[in-house]
Amino acid sequence: MKVRYEKQGIHFYDRISGMHVLLDEVSVPHEKIHIGPRVISLALTNGCDLNCSFCYAPKNSNTHNPNYVYNLCLAMDSLGVLEVAFGGGEPTLYPHLSELCKKVWNSTNLGISITTNGHHLTKSIINDLAGNISIIRLSIDAMEPLYSEIRGRSISDLVEKIQCLQDKIPFGINTVINERTIEYLNDVLKFARDYGAESLLLLPEVHRGSFILNKDCWLELENWINQSWQKFPLEITASAREYLDCPFLFDDDEDLELSYWHIGAEGKIRESSYYEGGTPIHGGNSLINFFMKLNTVRNSRQNETPKLL
Repeated sequence: MKVRYEKQGIHFYDRISGMHVLLDEVSVPHEKIHIGPRVISLALTNGCDLNCSFCYAPKNSNTHNPNYVYNLCLAMDSLGVLEVAFGGGEPTLYPHLSELCKKVWNSTNLGISITTNGHHLTKSIINDLAGNISIIRLSIDAMEPLYSEIRGRSISDLVEKIQCLQDKIPFGINTVINERTIEYLNDVLKFARDYGAESLLLLPEVHRGSFILNKDCWLELENWINQSWQKFPLEITASAREYLDCPFLFDDDEDLELSYWHIGAEGKIRESSYYEGGTPIHGGNSLINFFMKLNTVRNSRQNETPKLL
């Protein structure tokens, strides 16, 4: 059980079950509050053999050294990060994936998730990852025929991989939401329930750092979430919260910087995987220094005295 100290209280996280418990009646001293975000996603590689139209990852050969990733994960653990989310590109094409996950799992209290299209999962990879990660998140944006149009692969091929996962590694589903895929939400939810997914993560599509959904789509998504969230565990990107009137677990978060950050395959950290640019991170100490400086800026912002006109 990992313990994280937050302004809202003491946050407990079980990386095996995925359970979060927040004791919000407890007052946490300011100096004990962890300065890292709850989740950091890390693109292990930009390599991928699919060409999905909405993919934001650059099409290049950038790939991280496993020792670099391991040192970052040690730093994340000390910063109070709850989970490292390995992605890409396609992380199952990263040759050190299984070995890296085992090393991080046994050396830290971090939860580990892997976001993948799933088509390269094999019994060997699944067996190597079993017991060394929290969850695999499969990218499924729609059912057929749109799934094959987007991914260039059949969802029936993916079902075979899911059947190999069952009883070995928990899995969730990630769904990019746009004007076409929003019509498939009920079908994706049924698929998730039928095959035993742990949760459904909704990812409103972003292009060049901005959401592309129009007002009608946001309203449709809001209505769907409010009708569905008690039927099945739903999650959504923190930055989409302001567009939706829905119940959120951390509804009183004042600073989204404490929710999520992303490190790209080129080694730069930024507030979202969809953004360009960022600050170079050269290793674990560099990551710790980044969040120390960010925390100093955050505190100075909060302590500013408003001026009267």
